[in-house]
Amino acid sequence: MTLNQILYFQKIANLENYHQAAEELYISQPSLSRSMASLENELGVTIFVRTNKGAVLTPQGKVLYDFIER
Repeated sequence: MTLNQILYFQKIANLENYHQAAEELYISQPSLSRSMASLENELGVTIFVRTNKGAVLTPQGKVLYDFIER
């Protein structure tokens, strides 16, 4: 897990939207998606569920978010 992945994760979690997060982070949306896929692979859990309304944290994602926020 890299510091960038943590920052990206927080931004997506707060905005609940990959596209908006990518714009605010000044990176491409595909790059952001790859970074989160890599993080999920490293952790062995799904942290976001993508819906037509945006990105929703999974229960495992909520645990990670709470841990990072402390």
